[in-house]
Amino acid sequence: MTDFAQPYPDAVEDERPARTAPTGAIGADIVPARRFLYPAFAALVVLKLVNVFLAVPLADEGYYWLWGKFPDWSYYDHPPLGGWVNGAASAIFGDGLLGIRLATLVSFAATMAVLAWWTRRLTPAMRGPDALLAAACVWLASPWLMNFQSIAFHDHLLICFGVLAAHFLGLFVLSMDAAEGPRFRWLYAGCVAVGLAGLSKYSGVFIGLSFAAWTIATPKGRGLLKSPHLWAGGALAVAMQAPVIYWNEVNNWPSFQYNLHDRIGDTHHATAAERIFSFSKNYVLLFSPVLFVALMRFVFGRRVDGPAAALQGIGRFGFAIPTVVFLALGFSTSVLYYWNVVSLVFFLPVALLFMRSAMEVRLHVFWGIAFSAMALFNSTFFPLTLITGRSVSDFNISHGLPEIAAIVEEEEQRLGADMVLTTDYRTASLLALTTKRTDIASLGEREDMWDFWWDPSLHKGEDAVVLAYDRFPETELIDKVFGRTEVIREFTIVRHGYEIQRYWLVHAENYSGEGPQ
Repeated sequence: MTDFAQPYPDAVEDERPARTAPTGAIGADIVPARRFLYPAFAALVVLKLVNVFLAVPLADEGYYWLWGKFPDWSYYDHPPLGGWVNGAASAIFGDGLLGIRLATLVSFAATMAVLAWWTRRLTPAMRGPDALLAAACVWLASPWLMNFQSIAFHDHLLICFGVLAAHFLGLFVLSMDAAEGPRFRWLYAGCVAVGLAGLSKYSGVFIGLSFAAWTIATPKGRGLLKSPHLWAGGALAVAMQAPVIYWNEVNNWPSFQYNLHDRIGDTHHATAAERIFSFSKNYVLLFSPVLFVALMRFVFGRRVDGPAAALQGIGRFGFAIPTVVFLALGFSTSVLYYWNVVSLVFFLPVALLFMRSAMEVRLHVFWGIAFSAMALFNSTFFPLTLITGRSVSDFNISHGLPEIAAIVEEEEQRLGADMVLTTDYRTASLLALTTKRTDIASLGEREDMWDFWWDPSLHKGEDAVVLAYDRFPETELIDKVFGRTEVIREFTIVRHGYEIQRYWLVHAENYSGEGPQ
């Protein structure tokens, strides 16, 4: 039996097969049968809900939760929108991890609305939910999207506003061929979305640069250069970055120093070849090898007809510009694959169009379910990297947080300590999120937001309980800034007979009030 998406209620038997449809339409032979689609979609939805509601918190989620507790015009590591959204989410949905993760469902819903709009227009001959379910499965089955649209990193906002920018700019390009002429309201909406993407993460700038490159490089685009609306829209997107510029100006430009200078040369690979291979491998595997092939068709294949041509035209620049930049950075710096999520935003709404068969869709979905299930097991029950011998402390420290918090607070009360500190922003963030306390600070030498929140001079002479672990023991640092220190307790988080992470608590007395921040 074929795997076509059938039956469509109003189809006629002698209708020509969908595989003969124009290249700008999704054929029925691309859409798997309902007996596959329905359980696949259900499984992916369950995995997403587990990711949102049950996965352990990641350190940066705690860090960004604190941003919402200390609202500001911008922040050291990233632009401010993530902090603003987390503050609003805590007020609306409730404080803590669940509140900020529920905000990811709102941004995810916005991307699904865009996906539905494009899918309906790329499947004019189809009826029923099949094509939209297939497109949603393709989206959800990317482990990259499954994860970063479920955890409260800034990436869920970047994906949301990046996809919205692609949508509005695509609509504007389509309107340029309409009899009534271009509808500049779509251009302005796209520029606002680009501005919001830039307020989410600095890499949002690549979306604007991609549209600028399309404008300069194509005859249709160059026709816009005489329009004041193009320049007004660009100025609007730039003006929206005023909070970032203001905060950096009054604080001596720390974000730009960090991102454009201090991070350059920071590497955990021996060679440039290893850095570029790691970036490329993770990009392909976590996006999905099958979907990556479809992306290559979108970028390098022949131009499609119909509405998707608008996204493809801009999207080729949208893929090339950030990808080339990040690959170039790989010659001197370790580059993380998910920094390049902006390369996908023009492709995602029309991804199903660039798949060649229902078999490709099924293989992609199987990959996504298997990979996401393994990742979720790692982040809910047990870090599997312990079994391989390649333990990753960034994940290990997310396990056993209630136990850690209970031990720290027990010793804090027993000793009557004035403050709780940790030796790393990661453990400070996780401990703060777990206890919903905003008075826990990071003592490490790495510059972070505590350099702006925490005034050491106000704590001179105070005693502290300091949580340390093997990646950041900071023994000499603690001894340097306190008059007397003593290790008072050591403990290990254990799961299923495996030691996940070892910690120790230091009673540190008579803080000097100087540094290390």
